[in-house]
Amino acid sequence: MKTTKETIQSAVVDILCSKLEVSIELCDSNFWDLPLTGDHFRLSAVDLAYLFFEIERMYNLRIKEEYLFSYGFNSINKISEIILECESEIS
Repeated sequence: MKTTKETIQSAVVDILCSKLEVSIELCDSNFWDLPLTGDHFRLSAVDLAYLFFEIERMYNLRIKEEYLFSYGFNSINKISEIILECESEIS
């Protein structure tokens, strides 16, 4: 089964809500382009690192350093795009 952007977005939201205790209301799709470390989500650097490692574990991949530059791993949509790119590099 091919991973889709929608399934990844759902998985990221699930991690945010279940593991990082972010309110489900904050995870509405209208906010998926907002920075996770910004005023809306208010994640700390430690929270973001935890999310990073959970994503790598969940998808059994290593996210390259280049994807982290310029806040590349800092919104639900950007994270979804990174995972899709990483998976396409593997296959």
